[in-house]
Amino acid sequence: MATASLMLGIPIAHVHGGEITEGAVDDAIRHVVTKMAALHFAAAEPYARRLRQMGEDPAHVHMVGAPGLDNFTSGPLLSRDELARDLNLSLKGKFFVVTYHPVTLAADLGHGAMTHLLDALGAFPNADIVLTGVNSDPGHAAIARAMETFAAEQPARRKLVTSLGQRRYLSAVKHADAVIGNSSSGLIEAPALGTPTVNIGDRQKGRLRAASVIDCGENTLAISAAIAKALDPEFRAEAAKTEPPYGRGGAAAKIAAILKSADPAQLSRKRFHDIIGN
Repeated sequence: MATASLMLGIPIAHVHGGEITEGAVDDAIRHVVTKMAALHFAAAEPYARRLRQMGEDPAHVHMVGAPGLDNFTSGPLLSRDELARDLNLSLKGKFFVVTYHPVTLAADLGHGAMTHLLDALGAFPNADIVLTGVNSDPGHAAIARAMETFAAEQPARRKLVTSLGQRRYLSAVKHADAVIGNSSSGLIEAPALGTPTVNIGDRQKGRLRAASVIDCGENTLAISAAIAKALDPEFRAEAAKTEPPYGRGGAAAKIAAILKSADPAQLSRKRFHDIIGN
């Protein structure tokens, strides 16, 4: 869509530009779209600064926060009891939300790390675990099959849900003891809800993270240690007070106001803005 819009002379507004995810091919695509776009809505000030570093017009770079956090204000989240009934889980003990996607720049596309993750989760036979659906990146089928097998081993405790939807997903994250995997939601939504995150591997390497995020390697021992830290009462108390780096919502209203006042004629032709002195 971005390429077609560029060729047709339609100005492009880009959300979440300036970010870095070293473990995914998305990183290169994101920077390409930045150079195609005329308006930029950054999720945090360091990202806005990077967009200016990339030669984008400072007047067209706006720090608005992460739009996904606006979902917190769209309605009340489910209570723990409501969520338990909805998912057909007890949610009386430990509860984990797991989201793991292929690692597109890894030789094995993240399959090995997924195996180690499931081994680490297997050490919690009495925990309720919700595994969310895998994206469509190369390697997704093998990861999805591994999740299906893992969930089928303990159907009363483990649920694989292709899509929870916004309200159920945010409710699950709110009530979880930890969000585990390699999804951006562990860095954006989970900290805003005060939930600890176990972030595995390099898929999100380079993104801003709150103090509630625990980065770990892709082996069973490292993942297990990170989960243990996430369950530590002292760490959980600090996580609940963490300041999320992507704001607390309100991005959509800011974006709408900027788009309303934008003049398409002034956006049709870009020029590179050098940073003087560098």
